[in-house]
Parts: sequence; structure tokens; C-alpha cells
Amino acid sequence: MIPNTPANNIQIATSSMDGNICVQSLVDVKDVQLRNFARPVQAVALSPEYKSDRTYLSGGLAGQLVLTVGAPNGRSTAMTVGATAQAAGWLGSMVGAGTGKDTILHSGEGTINTIKWSLSGRYVVWLNEHGIKVMRTKLHLDHADAEDAWKRIGHIDRPQTDEWETMASVWKGRVEWIDEQAVEPDEASPSHHEPALSPAAESLKQQQVKTNKKIERLMVGWGGTIWIIHVHPGGVGTGKNVGERSAGRAEIVKMWVAHTCLM
Repeated sequence: MIPNTPANNIQIATSSMDGNICVQSLVDVKDVQLRNFARPVQAVALSPEYKSDRTYLSGGLAGQLVLTVGAPNGRSTAMTVGATAQAAGWLGSMVGAGTGKDTILHSGEGTINTIKWSLSGRYVVWLNEHGIKVMRTKLHLDHADAEDAWKRIGHIDRPQTDEWETMASVWKGRVEWIDEQAVEPDEASPSHHEPALSPAAESLKQQQVKTNKKIERLMVGWGGTIWIIHVHPGGVGTGKNVGERSAGRAEIVKMWVAHTCLM
């Protein structure tokens, strides 16, 4: 079983190589959701609002990022379940009717081994054999932006190093969304050495602070490569993209590559 970080310290999800996903409440022993995807599952991530929306994402060897919504006990309707899979496992006898809804959001790029929602719930990141993917979720969207739900907004290639072909099978990517509350400097304590700003400059500075607070930051470590990624909110484009709407974008702001010597 592969544990997943609890959402709001209420539920915890586990997955297994036989395709079973179990979501268990940490406070109510009767609140257990069981599901069989009939394919090896290597990653599962609960919505930060799972208690109310009963939503989670999962992926594995099939290379499909699957969105499950409102799923009581049962078998996935998004996967092809053969006779052998139906007969096997501790969910094999459950019927598929009324088992919630599964939607394949992305597929075709190899095994998925890491999925993680951002701290705000606005974004989700996952890693597959091609690289790092970032997607806008359905959470905290204005009505006018509803079409942006589950739209991919970024892709970053996997590590491009000489060791990749040899080490790919053992290198597993790690993802952490950065807690801005823990690292953000105290804006209320300006330095005595800073010159006084004009009203226009001060207004520009405050606007920049507000913009930066909307950016969510992500750290990814994979093999000998580390990325710091900024995920920007959507809106109307500027410059060469003026007038064009965007669901958001992801950009690399720092990257470190360590080269190892294979013996």
C-alpha cells in the first residue's frame, strides 16, 4: 500500500499494485470508500476539499490521470475490466452501477508515479515518463472561468542527463508545493536603509506584491535535477498575447543539475 498525505487531516488514501484505492476517514471509522481500477495504481491524491466534493486523482502504470468524483464503493467505470480482474481482489464482487464518475484527464505518456494538489487547491502537478505537468483544477474558479477547469497549463521535460537511461527505473520524482506563509518575508518591516518611494512607485510596488502573492511556487526534485517553478494565475494576456485569455502558466525560475559518476 502507498500512503497519501491526508486532506485537511480528515481522510487518508492508500493505493496498491492490484488496482485498489481505499479512502479512510481518520475520525469516522464508517467513512470508508473502496474502489478498484483493475490496473496498478502508484499515486493517489485527495482534493483539499474531499470532505465535501468527494474528489480525488489517481494514476499508475496505465499512464492515465483519472479524476474520480462522488465515488462510493465500486469498480471504476473509466477502465476496461476483464473477467480475470472482475474475479480477483477484495472488491471483485461489487457491481459497477452507481459508482460515481471517472474521467481520464490525460494519458499516453507513460507511468504516473507522483500527483500532488497545490496548497490552495487551484492547481495539481503530476509526473510521468515525459516530465512534469501542471493543471488548473475546478476549485476556486469564477463562473466566467469555469471552462478553465482541468485544463493543462504547463509542461517541463524530465531530466535531460547522460545518466537518465541507466537510472530512470530507480529515480522517482519528489514534489512539494512551497508554503508561502512559512517562507515569505515580513512586508510590514521595511528596511531603514531603503529610500522613500514616490507615490507612483509605491503603488507599483504594492501591485507587484499583490501579484506575487497570487503566484504559487513548486519545488521538484528528480534524479540530479531540482526545479523551482512559479505557477501564475490565469487572466487576459499582455504584450504579444494581449487580449488572449489564459487558464494560467508555469515557468521555471531556478534549476540546478548535479552530475554523478556511474561506477
